[in-house]
Amino acid sequence: MEPGFWRERWHNGEIAFHRDRFHPALERFWPAITGDPGAVLVPLCGKTLDMRWLAQRGHTVTGVELERRAVEAFFHEWGVDPLERERADGLVELVGADVHLVIGDFFAFRPATAVDGFLDRGALVALPQSMREAYLAHLADCVAPGAQGLLITFEYDTAGMNGPPFVVTAAELGAQPWFGVECLERADATAEYPHLVERGARGLCEIVYRLTRFDRSRGTG
Repeated sequence: MEPGFWRERWHNGEIAFHRDRFHPALERFWPAITGDPGAVLVPLCGKTLDMRWLAQRGHTVTGVELERRAVEAFFHEWGVDPLERERADGLVELVGADVHLVIGDFFAFRPATAVDGFLDRGALVALPQSMREAYLAHLADCVAPGAQGLLITFEYDTAGMNGPPFVVTAAELGAQPWFGVECLERADATAEYPHLVERGARGLCEIVYRLTRFDRSRGTG
């Protein structure tokens, strides 16, 4: 799970994790996550079309991605010519069509202002358990108290495969101290992700959660 692992995957075109359409959970659940268009954070975003879906609905999207190839491919495939600029946190971002794609390590990312919405459809599950607590803590630092987001995870029998994507259980999510967790959907995913089944992910399920950042000032959480 070193940065070189993901850079090599992009360099070799080994990106079976990339979907050629936006995630269907967005249409089902996003309207209940945030009402008016606002700022949305997408950690470890790759070139997901989910960001285009969000931008086309009026959101200002900030994605954070380690590999520059993915960022450039996102804009190229959309037909958008982005501007490049340096950020106050020392990272570089490409900006176009209300999408800001920050190139670099998510743990080095510092938003100018805390955002009110977020989407994690491939970040937490890309990390081994030893890194997930630090990831959630940093995500919590990047979003405003009360902010809501969608989290999409997987569960499967690890006897045949053990990530990535990694199994993230409801018990693990319930034990972290930063977000309230509500399961919105749990569905068999064997037909949707045949490449994972081929790798040995038996009993594959995809789970959609609503996460809500605890607001300690109001006594919630």
